[in-house]
Amino acid sequence: MATPPKVLCNDDGWILSTYGPPLTLELMREAMIATYADSPVDTFLWSVGGHDVFDYETEVGERVGAGYAKEELDENGIRRRANLAQLIAEHGGPVTAIAGLCREAGLGFYPSVRMNEHYDMATEAYTYSRLRREHPEYLIGHPREALLPGTQQWGISTGLNYARPEVRTYMLAILGELIDHFDIDGIELDFMRHPAFFRIEEAYASRYLATDLVRQVRQRLDTRGQAEGRKLNLAIRVPPTLDDAARIGLDTAAWIEEGLPDLLIAGGGFRPFEMPIAEFVEAAAGTGCRIYGCLEALAGCLDEEKLRGVCSRYWDAGVDGLYLFNYHSLAAAWKHDVLGRLANPAALACADKRYEADSASREPPTSQLGWSFRNALPLAQLPVLFADPTGRAVTLTLDIADDVPGAGREGSLATATLGLDFSRLPESAVMEISINDHPHSWSDRKRATGTWTQAAYPDDWSTRPPQPVEHAIEGDQIELALDLGVLRKGENLLRLRRTDTESADVEAIELKGLRLTLRYH
Repeated sequence: MATPPKVLCNDDGWILSTYGPPLTLELMREAMIATYADSPVDTFLWSVGGHDVFDYETEVGERVGAGYAKEELDENGIRRRANLAQLIAEHGGPVTAIAGLCREAGLGFYPSVRMNEHYDMATEAYTYSRLRREHPEYLIGHPREALLPGTQQWGISTGLNYARPEVRTYMLAILGELIDHFDIDGIELDFMRHPAFFRIEEAYASRYLATDLVRQVRQRLDTRGQAEGRKLNLAIRVPPTLDDAARIGLDTAAWIEEGLPDLLIAGGGFRPFEMPIAEFVEAAAGTGCRIYGCLEALAGCLDEEKLRGVCSRYWDAGVDGLYLFNYHSLAAAWKHDVLGRLANPAALACADKRYEADSASREPPTSQLGWSFRNALPLAQLPVLFADPTGRAVTLTLDIADDVPGAGREGSLATATLGLDFSRLPESAVMEISINDHPHSWSDRKRATGTWTQAAYPDDWSTRPPQPVEHAIEGDQIELALDLGVLRKGENLLRLRRTDTESADVEAIELKGLRLTLRYH
């Protein structure tokens, strides 16, 4: 039996819209596959398209740009269509070509199928599939429905409705074609791109429909694998909690119990510090299903110290590996060096790292895309508004994987620093702070305003190996040095209370960031 994957990296198919035409096999090898050489990544996942418009040699689905006049396409569409036609003519197509390149490089290869997309786009756009345009009755929100923009129902209205048998039949045909006709090691059902599949009020009761679809995919994989005498894996990416998955119609716990997925990717990387990753590990215990913790570069996870905190938490919970989304364009040196450290739990144990509280500000409710993510995400702890003149306390949690007191006693850990980031913090503001019932004096705080940064991609991050850019975090930040003995491995309770709230017209204070930074000798 093949060695199970440890680190999987998802590629969103950027290369077809970036180079050429012609897009040569040599360029695909150099710019895409060769960047994983000598890195921990052992499995390459390639997105075959989105919004039911595909970038591969499908005979079942709609190929990108097919049937459109040149003037109806933008520059990306013209390039994608031309590259697709050229790769089909010269190499059989992108999936055929990439499968060969992965075999050559010793990488596992899984096509990644986005099970729904909710991007904001015009219905006449070439990226808006004819399936949705010609069959509006297949959508979650019927066009005749009067939906108020800016609501959850509006946000997911243009997605495919899996309650419709025609939709499930179509998606099974796409998946079956990839399973039956290509040299793959497995396939990914990406239910986090984007997580809405049923009408909100019908989703929980419709769980059996999604389960039946997953069961049929499992059967197709097994049939192909038995014919070839090898195992074909089913990878599934789901929302960050079992309850939220079930709520939107994905009975993940039942899938694990039935033995449907081989690899389960927990979450989309939007709640990396608060996602109950351990519940997935516990649900999969003894089943043969392997659990992977998700990292999402566009959710503020490019700082190495922050990534160390996230990965330490995942490894400590017992995951079998890591899954990377939107890291594909980073240089080979990053994949070898930084990722090499993240994939090594022993090396992370005594490495500087940062833990944070998650924020809901990553998915603003201003677009269909934002609403679709919010459909599957639990509430985050931040931001918190201190506006109550009675000065009631707020309790926040920080889950850390390090044995801070033990590391302090043995002398390996130097400092632990608590950081608080406020939108604006008046000089007159006073906070009462305690950690695990140990009080800390507000007078011991130090202003750190202007020193906090956040790494992010440059605008052209998909077109070349990008160098993440450090952006200053706007706001008023303070830091407190902590006694190492007050922290504990696992859940830590931080209690905050304003004590300068005698008047009813006191200015509200918003806490938008929370960090715990550990520095080792």
